[in-house]
Amino acid sequence: MAPSAAEALYEKHYGGDRARRGLFDALARWCTPRRVLYPGSFLHVTASFVFPSVVYVDTDRTAKRFFASMDDVVALVARNKAYRQKPKLTFHSASYEADFDEPEGSFDLLLSLYAGFISQPCKRFLKVGGVLAANDSHGDAGLASIDPDYSLIGVVRGRGDRLRVEEDGLEASFEPKKPMTRTEASLRERGRGVAYTKSAVAYLFRRTR
Repeated sequence: MAPSAAEALYEKHYGGDRARRGLFDALARWCTPRRVLYPGSFLHVTASFVFPSVVYVDTDRTAKRFFASMDDVVALVARNKAYRQKPKLTFHSASYEADFDEPEGSFDLLLSLYAGFISQPCKRFLKVGGVLAANDSHGDAGLASIDPDYSLIGVVRGRGDRLRVEEDGLEASFEPKKPMTRTEASLRERGRGVAYTKSAVAYLFRRTR
């Protein structure tokens, strides 16, 4: 049977080693979020292979076209999922910096991966006590590290899909290799991650207030 258009699009962008499933598997071994928010997701539904309920947000036209065939997307996820229940996917064709139709404080896990500074505008959707998982591709993990509303509680390290969450020895996680003063303005102006002495695939923060 020929793949659906949605499956063909997914394979084009995230087939094989590009799926980055290892991050989600590592997170799932460490926590069990009931609802996950993935702003700036493009069509990276690999998250739904691991988490039963995920809300995706993106303005990209290809993502909009992909999620328009939601039945095919759900079928793709169902063939790859690691859980028993029926997958629940929602897509908002919207900017994550604008309003979209989700209750504030209703998510247990917020993903910030390769899509800019998500930790600030989407904080309101994360429960107090919920987890932000951010990489530092655009500097968002660094921004969260100086935000008093977030507390660093772990990092994800490893290679390829063999990743693990580490909760000890976090003190050096945001020590720059070169001396610099990190402020929100400087990180936003820089627009990319800082080289730290002990880098990680992703950084995990608890929303504290």
